[in-house]
Amino acid sequence: MHKQIVEIYNRYNDTLRPLVSEIEGRNEYFEEPLLINVASMFDFISLSNMDEDDCLRKASNHLNLCISQSYQYLIKNLDEKMNAFEKRCNVSDRNILDGGNFIGKYASLKEDAKECVRRGRKKKDIDALDDYATAYHLYSKIEKLIDRELPAQIMHNTRRNSRISTMIGWGLSILISVVIGKLVNAYWLDFIEWLMTWKNA
Repeated sequence: MHKQIVEIYNRYNDTLRPLVSEIEGRNEYFEEPLLINVASMFDFISLSNMDEDDCLRKASNHLNLCISQSYQYLIKNLDEKMNAFEKRCNVSDRNILDGGNFIGKYASLKEDAKECVRRGRKKKDIDALDDYATAYHLYSKIEKLIDRELPAQIMHNTRRNSRISTMIGWGLSILISVVIGKLVNAYWLDFIEWLMTWKNA
């Protein structure tokens, strides 16, 4: 088999297939543009006996495009997970995670990942592969950081919500006591007067 075809197949198996598996695992469906580019890659490989250099170049381009798009789909998914985490865990909560060490690591990784995506968007998909690959790996680190600290954040929120519920309970008890007290004070004399009248009747 031609050396370049072997290289294409190796990149397909070692790089693209794990990315596609991750996309399917996260989204539970196969992205149609990926299917089109994979099919085109195999089409050009099958035609390489006609015009070897041109067909293998096009096959390699479709593979690179497919890998670049795969990174973008995964980045979108990971970015949504990061945004959901930020809505659930506000800045003050993030500041106390991991003894205050979480927020610095998180902010640094997030800024680096966003910068890679910004660079990638200024280029064609096929030329932005390295930028999206770097962004994906940074987002993966963010996900691991979130998953590691999420149980602590959930426990913190549970305790805080428990304290809030207790305070609300106390507040309601005090309010009810005050209302009942005012009602008793307002109608107690009338009740005593009625009772005395009823006994003397």
